[in-house]
Amino acid sequence: MNKRIYSYFVAHFQSNEIRVKNRSSKMFDKACKFLRERGVYLSPQDLGHIQPLTRCKVVPKHTIIMHQGKPVTKLYFLNSGIVHLFRTHQGIDHTLGIVSSNEFVSTPLYLLNGQPSSCALETLTEVEVLEWGKPQVEEIKRLVPKAYDMELVLMDRVLNWVQDHQIDAHCLTAEERYHKIMQQQPEILNTIPLKYVASLLGIHQDSLSRIRKQYGQKMA
Repeated sequence: MNKRIYSYFVAHFQSNEIRVKNRSSKMFDKACKFLRERGVYLSPQDLGHIQPLTRCKVVPKHTIIMHQGKPVTKLYFLNSGIVHLFRTHQGIDHTLGIVSSNEFVSTPLYLLNGQPSSCALETLTEVEVLEWGKPQVEEIKRLVPKAYDMELVLMDRVLNWVQDHQIDAHCLTAEERYHKIMQQQPEILNTIPLKYVASLLGIHQDSLSRIRKQYGQKMA
């Protein structure tokens, strides 16, 4: 092969390899930031173990990624998009939470124990997630010393999330909880159907429309 042509193909391959490595590294940026903010710092060696065991994929909207009453089979980190956690009771879907990016969704405890989920997860927009199955999580725990700290962080996050939602449901009015959503997750109000927000607040859509109208008048 002509040396010039050979050099071109080598350079092209190396350039593509660098782009793939950079892409692989960037897909972990938000997850690493999430962990750093909670005191867990992953080394390049840790990431070198985790990356081959991670699947990054795009999931269409209105896809159930965790089913109520069935064993949890995947752990996800939400890089982008919006999902909602809900429970179906007597044929009615009750929204328990709305997650908009940069969060782990589902729990490693249910995944590793094979416990059925008490609720479901559905994508409300197209989402990009990092995905791990049980074998991958077990291998990460074997290879990465900080995996135990990561697991504690995720469990602590779940417990705090449940506690915060219970406190809000008992101590705040629907108007106050709507205002909290405006402050913390304004993107969901402009992206997803408001029926999910009304369900989260435990009110009828007509009541939500009234709250939104009053809030708009105050801001005018």
